Amino acid sequence: MEDNVHVVGIDKGTGYIVACTNCGRSDAEAFAKYYRKIGYNARIVTEEVLDYMLEQERQERKLY
Repeated sequence: MEDNVHVVGIDKGTGYIVACTNCGRSDAEAFAKYYRKIGYNARIVTEEVLDYMLEQERQERKLY
């Protein structure tokens, strides 16, 4: 069975997550390459790390 990971596209200007794809680890590099090609920073993360990133972003956005 293949490990599922999330590929996160992060806006270079704001640092916020703007796109996310759930895929197998073997396809993750292709999705990350695509996100980088269209101008985002890309990270390959597990579900736990994604939850943490989203919570941090939520807390940051509450300040404004």
